[in-house]
Amino acid sequence: MGILAMLASYFFVWPVWRAQFPIEIWFTESWNAFHQDIAAAGLPLYPGSDQLVVNNYPPLSFLVIGELGKLFGDNLYVGRVLSFVGLLALAVEITLAVRILAGSFSAGVVGGMWFVALMAHNAALYVGANDPQIAGQAIMGAALVWFLAREKAGRSALPPLLLMVLAGFWKHNIIAIPAAAVLWLCLRDWRSAARPVLISGGAAAAGLALCGAVFGPQFFANLLTARAYSVGHLVSQLGHLQWLALAAILWGSWAWFDRASYAARFTALHSAVALASCLTQWLGDGVFGNAEFDLTIALAIGLGATLARIAASPIAAAIGLNRSRVMVVVALALRLVLSGRQESAQVLLDPQFRARYATAAAAMTAAAVSVSKIPGAVYCMKNNLICRAAGKSFVVDDFKTDQLLATGKATEADLSAMFQNRGITVVEGTSLTYAAAPLWQTP
Repeated sequence: MGILAMLASYFFVWPVWRAQFPIEIWFTESWNAFHQDIAAAGLPLYPGSDQLVVNNYPPLSFLVIGELGKLFGDNLYVGRVLSFVGLLALAVEITLAVRILAGSFSAGVVGGMWFVALMAHNAALYVGANDPQIAGQAIMGAALVWFLAREKAGRSALPPLLLMVLAGFWKHNIIAIPAAAVLWLCLRDWRSAARPVLISGGAAAAGLALCGAVFGPQFFANLLTARAYSVGHLVSQLGHLQWLALAAILWGSWAWFDRASYAARFTALHSAVALASCLTQWLGDGVFGNAEFDLTIALAIGLGATLARIAASPIAAAIGLNRSRVMVVVALALRLVLSGRQESAQVLLDPQFRARYATAAAAMTAAAVSVSKIPGAVYCMKNNLICRAAGKSFVVDDFKTDQLLATGKATEADLSAMFQNRGITVVEGTSLTYAAAPLWQTP
């Protein structure tokens, strides 16, 4: 437990230190910040089809962070803090889920610490970024713990299922937990499952209807924005799973021998649904590492259950319980540290690394001042955070223009003509990628 806790703290240094800078960590940060600004100002959250901006996310995260921004300052930093809070909340939820499933708090802590360490190291573009994914996962994780506790106590699953519906209106691609919960209920007793499943499904439909009534028909038009799909995009993302492969092997080798247990059966269903969800989402263009967060959570719970019930493994019978647990933890720790990317060490030991971020932040501030002097609408290609800092409106969405091109609905010439006809000045920044973090120089 101690070694994974130390690694989690170590890898956490990098995203926490980086979060102070007004630099776009991931390209969704400016997109989210603009929509949070719009929600806070009470302006239409879902643009018309004639605009070059799209909002294909549900509204809850924009509304909540927009309001919190009024209280605490810039939405950009509020969103970053919520990402950290969500990550730590997920660690607690993983611990509690393991405690319910396998009866061990300490094994759950190991699963939670592994999750924090892996996310802070491997998903650093989302940890501490203004993106609703991790906070949404935390809401869904709370619903999972509530579901497992009530299900084990023989109580109705309806309240946690309704919380899962609410989490879906924060971020819509968190599929594995509600799908696994519904399947688990139906497989155990479909007659008892019918009422909570149907009511929660009705609640989801009512929520969509309410959004349609509040935001108008453009809500559905935005939510169903055309996206390109290809097997090639799926293949290009499969390399991400290397980080989860060892955890999957360790969990799977235990789950097979303990397959009759409550913990093994639930984690097997959860992990299978999470993997299917991840692979399906990766067929879509513009879908990246966040699609695998469901699977990471499922495997973290599975690892905790593995350590709690490792006595079922033949290896444990051969070498002993404690040695088996130590081997699992050491193997997980080695996989985390055997990586060419060690940004936390650079933050702690490399003054030049730290100076690059200070320089980039100053360059971005200077760029924003320059852009603010350009009359009319401006599109900051590659870094819309500059345009936001310059006080410009959100007029061009990279995702929408990319999908117009990818789906054949527009050409580069068509887009250039649209920019010209709408009086949009295009400012192209120079991308500088260093240590998996995007930095931006003055245009």
